[in-house]
Amino acid sequence: MNSDQRSGSGLTITAAAGPGGVVLVASGALDYHSSEHFAAAVNQAFAGGAAELVADLSGLAYCDSSGVAALVRAHKQALREGRRFVVRNPDTTLSRVLALTGLDSVLTIEH
Repeated sequence: MNSDQRSGSGLTITAAAGPGGVVLVASGALDYHSSEHFAAAVNQAFAGGAAELVADLSGLAYCDSSGVAALVRAHKQALREGRRFVVRNPDTTLSRVLALTGLDSVLTIEH
């Protein structure tokens, strides 16, 4: 996968090949309206053979519970398929939500 940009429901995702896998750079809102768009990008990256998928969330303006659930689903999919899923650069609010829910000890998070 070279570079691919998708947009829909307030979320823009740019996918690019990274070392050992794919980096999805998300910007906008990861919420009820866009979580399926995010899931489709995750599925495409894994279908392309990515051993590691990094979701760079530094451009997110908003993430609701549906967005958090989408991150958990991507993590579970990676585990089932013997791959690695990394959440990179969540903002302070999302980091706090992940900590309060205990997901910071479940998900691989890079700041």
